[in-house]
Amino acid sequence: MKELQNNIKGIVLALKNKGKMRLAGEINKNWQKTSLSYSKELNNWKPARPIEKELLSAFSKELERLEIKDPRKTDVLNSIKKRRVLQTGPHLGMSESPRMLCINWLGSLGVNMKDFYIVAMFSGIPFSNKSRPGRINKKKDSINLFPANMQDAMVYRSIIPEKLIESFDKLSKKIKKILPCPKLGGSYTKWALLGCQNIESKILNKKNLIFIDINEVVTNYLLEVLKNKKHIFYKIFFDTKTQKEFIKAFPNEIMFYSSGKQGKYDTMESYTLVEGKLINKNKEILLEDKKILTQELESGRLCPALITGFLTLAFLNQFKCFGSFAQVEYLPIYQKKLSGLGFMKEYSVGKIPTANLTTGVFPAQIDLYPIDIILGEKFSPDSSLKFGELLVPMKETLLGSYFVGSIRKYAQHDFAKSNEKK
Repeated sequence: MKELQNNIKGIVLALKNKGKMRLAGEINKNWQKTSLSYSKELNNWKPARPIEKELLSAFSKELERLEIKDPRKTDVLNSIKKRRVLQTGPHLGMSESPRMLCINWLGSLGVNMKDFYIVAMFSGIPFSNKSRPGRINKKKDSINLFPANMQDAMVYRSIIPEKLIESFDKLSKKIKKILPCPKLGGSYTKWALLGCQNIESKILNKKNLIFIDINEVVTNYLLEVLKNKKHIFYKIFFDTKTQKEFIKAFPNEIMFYSSGKQGKYDTMESYTLVEGKLINKNKEILLEDKKILTQELESGRLCPALITGFLTLAFLNQFKCFGSFAQVEYLPIYQKKLSGLGFMKEYSVGKIPTANLTTGVFPAQIDLYPIDIILGEKFSPDSSLKFGELLVPMKETLLGSYFVGSIRKYAQHDFAKSNEKK
């Protein structure tokens, strides 16, 4: 215990020296708790406002897309409505990293089996993201599912190519048995989400894990609330006074991502909000008529970015969003900025818990991927492990994590890092 305490003290001090005060504070406050007790504490949340009917409907549509039928769908929606807790750390891909497996183990420990642990995966990334969302990842190697010209394509609304079918056919029986059968031209995100859900439900021996694409949920939600001229999002996009106040607080903030093209290669672009329009380097979307924005959303050409998603979930609907080391730093900044906006006063933004740290790796198995476990690697984590024990093996990752104190810089940096080829 003394050695662990000293290691944590060193990490906390180094983080403070780097200006990562919130991350340092969360680690210092929670490191000595067991994984089980910390998870129970994280999952303890009672929202003060009811969930918007439009958002509950948006979750319902995503569950339908994933073919989750009644009575299970109703049970999941009731759990979402009551608990208002999401794991928003993982990027959307077919198989997760050792850290993301640990995050889901930790986050789900304190969830009653009658409720559901919802993994809200983020698809607004390119396949070249460092999380390798277009690969089946293992300890020793990975299996690429997408051709070279799609490596920088956006995961959101992507479809299954021939290469994925070919790669799937060559997989071992143990892997193929647990994955859905892919169909050429079908939804990649649906296939990947169901694959992740199957894999981690088996590994963690839990039937209450639900994996969804949170970008799909937010798109569904926006399409509904933009019908209401009194809604916050309608005012941000179409009311001059509200829009100016928002832009002043969030200048050049990325609101949406979109797919692009560079020669024969698919790319990913970002849209920012300026007076009366959304712009990127190649295109402008005029906000003179909501039908234009609605058409862009319906077509899948626009994918909600960070601020759009967290404004929906955390700040308008009081979801407690679990996240990793970067989110613990930037989400409270969103909170502070939104708290100062006149049109957000009624939402009690300052009362939402925004520093909900879930990160770590299993100390004895720091490089163990979910697929390795499916192929036979032993896996039996102990819920009495201290939270700090999950953090010490990833010390260098914690210290090297970027944070520059500005949402604009953070969002741009994250987008640039996402586009690095791995």
